[in-house]
Amino acid sequence: MMSDPRFRPGPRRPDTVALVWLAGVALAAVAYAVGPDRVVATALEAVQHAGAFLDAVVHNFTLATIQGLRAIAIGLYGTYVLLSLLAMRRGTQGPGGLIVVTIVCLLLVWGAGGAHPAANARWAAALIITALAALNATRRLTAPPGAPRR
Repeated sequence: MMSDPRFRPGPRRPDTVALVWLAGVALAAVAYAVGPDRVVATALEAVQHAGAFLDAVVHNFTLATIQGLRAIAIGLYGTYVLLSLLAMRRGTQGPGGLIVVTIVCLLLVWGAGGAHPAANARWAAALIITALAALNATRRLTAPPGAPRR
């Protein structure tokens, strides 16, 4: 067991030992400042306040993310409509795709207000559909002339 390098006693780093002593002195100062009988209650209260703060930050971030997701879905739909109109003008696409994507998106987002998870999932599905449709319309517009339609 002594030949294993993990169990060989080595020199202790004084900076680690000093940090441990410094932490002990800091804990004693905090205990003196809040009162030795209130240390645990104050620490638990600080943890509770930190948790509430993090919860508020996550909630605000989530609301901003949901609003961003919805805005991107609307922007992608507008992009798809314009690309589809350009593709129809060039004769590479008919109006069927535009009609189908419009109906599907309307069915998904109509009445999907609020921040409940089902509404968010419907908006996410609309975002995915419009992104795929816009990418497909882009592919059709950027294909070389005379390329077979798929």
